[in-house]
Amino acid sequence: MNSEHVFLKKSLMTLVMTLVISSPLMAFENNLALKVAIVKDATGSQDIVKGNFNSSIKKLTRRHKDENSYNSNMSLCVAYLQADNAKQSELACTAAINDVEAMDLYNDKALYLKSLSYSNRGISRYKNNDISGALTDLSAAVLIDANTVTVGNLNIVKKRLYKSQTLASTSAQFAE
Repeated sequence: MNSEHVFLKKSLMTLVMTLVISSPLMAFENNLALKVAIVKDATGSQDIVKGNFNSSIKKLTRRHKDENSYNSNMSLCVAYLQADNAKQSELACTAAINDVEAMDLYNDKALYLKSLSYSNRGISRYKNNDISGALTDLSAAVLIDANTVTVGNLNIVKKRLYKSQTLASTSAQFAE
């Protein structure tokens, strides 16, 4: 086991102890109750909780090299999402997923983190109108760890998709 892998494992264990669902934040979209996860006490997380998304993004994009990249990428994922920049959010979420997967750990806490990362990216994809990608990520999140956040987000997106398909079908019937 090389020193980088050991560092990643230690970082994950520290990270696991500080991860919280921050009351959970809501993705702002017409009362949509999608929940996103951030890392408590990571750079910028307090700004995100207070709604200062641009301040958080500035802090995170000039972060120090010694900071855990998973923490920063997960926070950037949420900050960009809440600042209505879903494309940048998706990129940051993907980086967070890559960070957690590079840790190559399979305990319950590591799986929980991975599931939240996929869930956050699923929300970014949903806001990018990539419904297929959103459903893929949210389904993966539930398969990794079926916690209340991941299951809830998947159910919300499925319901929204069903309603939009039903509305489109009904509209088409009336048009004929």
